[in-house]
Amino acid sequence: MSNEEKIWEYLLGMTWNEYGSAAIMGNLMAESSLNPKCATGTKNPNYVTDAREGYVDFVHDGVAFGLAQWCYWSRKEGLLNLAWELGWQLDSLDLQLKYLYQEMSQKYKSVWNAVKEAKDIRTPTEVIMLKYEKPANTSDAAKDKRVKYAQQFYDRFAKGEKPVVRTVIATDDVNIRSGNGTNYPKVGLLTKGNGLPYVATADNGWYAVVFRKDVRWVSGEFSRIEVS
Repeated sequence: MSNEEKIWEYLLGMTWNEYGSAAIMGNLMAESSLNPKCATGTKNPNYVTDAREGYVDFVHDGVAFGLAQWCYWSRKEGLLNLAWELGWQLDSLDLQLKYLYQEMSQKYKSVWNAVKEAKDIRTPTEVIMLKYEKPANTSDAAKDKRVKYAQQFYDRFAKGEKPVVRTVIATDDVNIRSGNGTNYPKVGLLTKGNGLPYVATADNGWYAVVFRKDVRWVSGEFSRIEVS
């Protein structure tokens, strides 16, 4: 089962609302590409291990981490405390889903109510973005991007539509990275002519792909999308 499927099943079990579940996933896709290992603001390859062992100041270091890109100190402290309490790794998908549910349902009740009572895609998606995620970019274009992601998840999981199969094909050897830019660490290489499953396209033209069961990124300058 893919991360997307696991996240959908968990959220639907908590919300009992397909619109609301899709809205959460649309926001998480925009934040982290549904990658629980995503750490924005550090180049430390051992960040998760060092954080758990206390070698870095996980709570106060300003690094945005995980599915929801938790960054504010009290929110990261809550995630760390739950990891210690359960004995789970910080980058565990199950841990982060559990924390997201606890945090949203207990500390962001207006957001949770919007998710539980959702009757469309856009309304809960924007509420989550503005009141829970609180990104720096809240433009109409940024909202539309999250709504688009949410609609795709709704169509796939709630409506059961067979998705169009898109593959990212390398037009030259291209590095696979953990984020959508050359400042992110390399995690692999996609050689010319080979492909990986397509997930999404970032504003800068980079493609999100599935690599070893995680969402990773390749430059659109050296790859193209093939539809089948």
